[in-house]
Amino acid sequence: MTHLVQRDCAAPSSLNACDIEIKLLKVLEAKSSDPDFWSSKERDRSDSAHCIFQYPAMMVPIVQRRLLGTMMEVRPDIHSVYDPFVGSGTSLVSGMHYGMDVYGNDINPLAVLISRVRTAPTVNSSVDAVIEQISDLAKADRRQTIETSMENREKWFKHDIAIELSRLRRAIRNCTDLWARQFLWVTLAETVRLTSNDRTSTYKMHARPADEILKRKQSPILVFRALARENASSFSTFRRKLTDSNWIKSAKYVGQSDIRLGDARQVANSLADVGTFDVLMTSPPYGDNLTTVPYGQHSYLPLNWIDFQDIDATADIAMLRTTQEIDRRSLGGTYSNGAWEETKLLDASPQLKQYADRLPTKPEDGRTRLLRFYRDFAASLDSIVGVMKPGGYMIWTVGNRSIAGRQVPTDLVLSELLQGLDSKVITTLTRRIHHKRMPDRNANSATMREEKILVVRTGRP
Repeated sequence: MTHLVQRDCAAPSSLNACDIEIKLLKVLEAKSSDPDFWSSKERDRSDSAHCIFQYPAMMVPIVQRRLLGTMMEVRPDIHSVYDPFVGSGTSLVSGMHYGMDVYGNDINPLAVLISRVRTAPTVNSSVDAVIEQISDLAKADRRQTIETSMENREKWFKHDIAIELSRLRRAIRNCTDLWARQFLWVTLAETVRLTSNDRTSTYKMHARPADEILKRKQSPILVFRALARENASSFSTFRRKLTDSNWIKSAKYVGQSDIRLGDARQVANSLADVGTFDVLMTSPPYGDNLTTVPYGQHSYLPLNWIDFQDIDATADIAMLRTTQEIDRRSLGGTYSNGAWEETKLLDASPQLKQYADRLPTKPEDGRTRLLRFYRDFAASLDSIVGVMKPGGYMIWTVGNRSIAGRQVPTDLVLSELLQGLDSKVITTLTRRIHHKRMPDRNANSATMREEKILVVRTGRP
């Protein structure tokens, strides 16, 4: 479905922008005649190395490519794409299919690691041999030393599992090539996820029943080897497609790639040296991580087995202080000095004010959490819009979560906040969620079956 927005094209200075928007609306409307175009039923886990880690709520690569491709039909001068909530990097690898410069940031160190692996300008072409060498090295290791100091380790890892994960960690440290080492860390992260005592039916940490843990027989080294081979194959296919499109020359990607560890509320400062971007394409959090999708909690166990210096020089090991520390530092996690004042926020979004005023008294902290998240989200929009080119475009894919059985109108709130920042919503598309993995036991998200895609023009051209 495409919701058309009427534009005022009377002013001569805005004629060009209006011509572009009229053409864009026509193209979007034509493509939306196929009800599955934005809601692809295709599911290829190997697409663009999408399978290397099961990150929460990942976007669909083919849908993101279609969105970018549609934008480029109308604006072939677009050269850069930016994602301030980069996650596993799907928006950016989609941009690489068009030879674009790709930029992103995330507060989660694991997201930064995964995205850097997927968007690397150059890669180790002998990674298949490296995988076998590292696997053999780990298998030959007979040491019993445990290579993690995480608290309560025995709850989450059987002793024999921890021994093999430690051998893998020691083996990976012997790899001298940084990209290959990062690739191996990501594979180890997925190995940790699959061999720990944590359930995989939810993104929140919950230990399996004791009898189930006793019955499980796994070898992390064997799991790692199989995953690494699959990941290498997927990555090879992705790079081959880039090569066939002439986006890789002399073994190097032709565009720029820059993924940074950083808070979306401060990107205007952290990206000041880069310049401004043509297109933003992202999917922001649905709400505060602690009550929606706990990205940080999902990353906690894997990060305890990865060397932080291989992720980023600024990566703070204190993020592993507790299982909820990353989520606590994320939007809405705690009170933030960088947040908007509540009065300013509710004035900027009448839809949010109306929703907040009608919330029931249970849960008691429902209204507080709602406004705390949106105060932080609004502050991030302030910063994000500041790094976009005037007359550039933003593509926001958002889900409308529920609180106390009432759906938060995230798409409408976002529209109002963006309009207050001199950005105009051109159209809103609706996509059905066919395969996007959501936490099965999270009541806030389990009923989410569609998303809204807001196409927005920034500032004045």
